[in-house]
Amino acid sequence: MKQFDIVINGAGMVGASLALGLAYAGFKILVIENRPLSELYPQDDYGLRVSAFTPSSTQWLKHLNVWDNIGLSGRSCPFLHMHVWDSAGSGKLKFNVPKHADSLGSIVDNAVVQGALLDGIFALSQETHPNITVWENTHLTAFHHLENQSLELSAELVFDPNKKSSKKSANESASNAVTSIQSKLIQCDLLIGADGGNSKVRDWAGISCIGWTYGQKTIVGQVKTSKFHEHTCWQRFLENGPIALLPLADGRCSLAWHTTHAEADQLLGLSKLEFEQRLEDAFAGRFGKITITGELDSKAHWGAYPLRLNHAKKYAKKNMVIVGDAAHNIHPLAGLGVNLGFMDAATLLEELINARGKGEFLGDLHVLQRYERRRYAHNILIMGAMDMFKRSSTVQNPVFQFTRNLGLTIADKLPPFKNTLAKVAMGYYGDLPQFMRQS
Repeated sequence: MKQFDIVINGAGMVGASLALGLAYAGFKILVIENRPLSELYPQDDYGLRVSAFTPSSTQWLKHLNVWDNIGLSGRSCPFLHMHVWDSAGSGKLKFNVPKHADSLGSIVDNAVVQGALLDGIFALSQETHPNITVWENTHLTAFHHLENQSLELSAELVFDPNKKSSKKSANESASNAVTSIQSKLIQCDLLIGADGGNSKVRDWAGISCIGWTYGQKTIVGQVKTSKFHEHTCWQRFLENGPIALLPLADGRCSLAWHTTHAEADQLLGLSKLEFEQRLEDAFAGRFGKITITGELDSKAHWGAYPLRLNHAKKYAKKNMVIVGDAAHNIHPLAGLGVNLGFMDAATLLEELINARGKGEFLGDLHVLQRYERRRYAHNILIMGAMDMFKRSSTVQNPVFQFTRNLGLTIADKLPPFKNTLAKVAMGYYGDLPQFMRQS
């Protein structure tokens, strides 16, 4: 039976960052991912998913020694300004980078961040006495509690010759000409679920969720504008939801168009020229000629994702804890999702280091609830604010639209209020873990 201090189910950005932080802290870690790791690495061009990484998230990635490699990728673009305006009036709100900061954040290809984190993990796993192991193409199948308070986990490692495996994972030596399954038994003190919205660990822990759908989709893809993006995140409120352009390092922009299911389907059914004209109209010609990357029916270049909000009723149970999307899914209006996940990871790392220093058992519920207390209220606050912001952006009542425009205009003329909003947008607020604080 393989023995580890901690098993992390899920090697996405949040799970991989937590694994790397725990390994640097000296814990013995197993990372389990049900996909081939090669699928998580960046391709030749930007992927569909980009995120606005806050300066506090940048500090976390610097602590993990991966931020420099992300910068070298050529797919990290700092943004210095944010501009929000309303199509139903003259209301607008602008943010500029504070004097003490280099930027408000960075727009980065998710796959680049993912790849840098995996490279960091593999660098540690190749050391003479590694304390981190990665199993790809692996599924957890069962668990039970042992008398010594630890967990016993059952896992199946799938070796499929038709799926390209990473040359650096622990599975490589068992490659076969035919598909085979190898069963494994694992013992650990703590199982962490970083396994997304359909989390198996959350289900095993018996944790239920509350949430709802918005009846909307987000269309995502890349576009080229004849007018430069000015290192600015642009967002305009339209009748059916906001539309945003996020600056990319190569001069293009990432588009995020939130709208109804019906309009999203109708837009993606247009010809390329028709869609580009709709884009130019949506932004009232501010960016000049807009040209899309690829074809609208190309899944490599364009996609539409349904929007929903989901929040677990708790994050911890004895021997089990959840982080990131396993704990909360947020409407992506402000690009905060991965940043909240990184805060989860950095806070949990801090609490586990403190517990070890006190000689406490890592899977003890009281230890895990300290993490839960620090993150739960904060996540509810941000999710509630984003939900209210989202709902207010689609109200078509003329009186409410006037009030929304007036609110944007007043907020734009109140420097203290704008400074507070900028601080929140940069991730410097609340009970910030030490690994995310400004150095």
